[in-house]
This record gives sequence, C-alpha cells and structure tokens, in this order.
Amino acid sequence: MRKVGPAVLAVLAGSIAVIACTTAAGAPASAQPPAATSSTTVRPTHVETARPTATALPTTLGEPIPDELIGAWYHPSGAYWWLIRAGAPTCVTVAHTTLDCVAYQLAGQPAFVGAATMDGRVLRISWTRGYCAGERTSFGTGVAGDALKLFDMPDDCGGDDFVLSRAGSGTTPSAPPPPTN
Repeated sequence: MRKVGPAVLAVLAGSIAVIACTTAAGAPASAQPPAATSSTTVRPTHVETARPTATALPTTLGEPIPDELIGAWYHPSGAYWWLIRAGAPTCVTVAHTTLDCVAYQLAGQPAFVGAATMDGRVLRISWTRGYCAGERTSFGTGVAGDALKLFDMPDDCGGDDFVLSRAGSGTTPSAPPPPTN
C-alpha cells in the first residue's frame, strides 16, 4: 500500500466535502471535484462558458431576440416553441427573468422555459425549467419567410436541429398561449 502525505489527504478530504455539499444542494452527482489549489487564484476568462444555476441566471448575455423571431413556432412533432419578449408573464413568472425568454412544449408535456438572448445569429438559452434546468443551450438561427431553422451547437445541454413554421401561417396550426405557470 502506498502512503500519501497530509497535503494530498487534505485535498481529497476537501474534494469529498465539496462533492457531498454540491450534490446535497441539488447539483448533479457527476460534479467534478475542484482541482488542487496553489498560491495563484485561477479565474475564468469568459463568463459565457460558465453554466448558470437556475437561481443565478445571468442578467445580460447579449442582445434581445430580433423581432422577426418573436412569436410562436410549430414543429411537426406537435411541439411549439415560443420566443417571447421580455416583460411577458412567461418571462417574468415562469422563466424568472427580465430578459426575453423561450418556451418549448411538446404536446401533453410540461414546458421547458428559459431566459434567452442573441449573440449575432446564435440564440442562447439559459434554461430555468425542464430537463436542462440550470444549464444552457445554444442554437444557430436562420429565418426564411415563415420558416425558422435552429441548429444545435456542440457542448451544451441536449438539443437537436429543428425546422419550425410560424404558427398560424399557411396550413400550420395556430399556437395555444405560451405557458404562464
């Protein structure tokens, strides 16, 4: 059996305590232990890469969603996406944000909701409710007439590519109101 020094034991004990506390506080059990510390403090250089928690969403990440994207969108799977302007009840009471927000709901299932901003043509969503709550998803966007394409970006929470039609246009069904609770 190999002997370890007191410094290694202290780091291991601290890691175990951090993992136990973060898991008890609601973090996923897969949370990584902190790296061994040195006398130099390492600070993240890009806040944008940090994953927010549901209770600590960013107040600004980019620009508001463009007007051409605001509204209800339909996916042939029976799902609706709502891209909603800040101040609407869904943003305030469901997404708990002062920013624009997004709601996604597959027929008969609870809605996934989050704060949303744009960074160029990239839609950034900080989810507050749903399977990605407390995490981010980013989509590249493209609009052509009444069609919206969302291209999932790598290294985020879930997602897929979507081709959506503006709800109520042509033969596309009209959308129900977005979730408000």
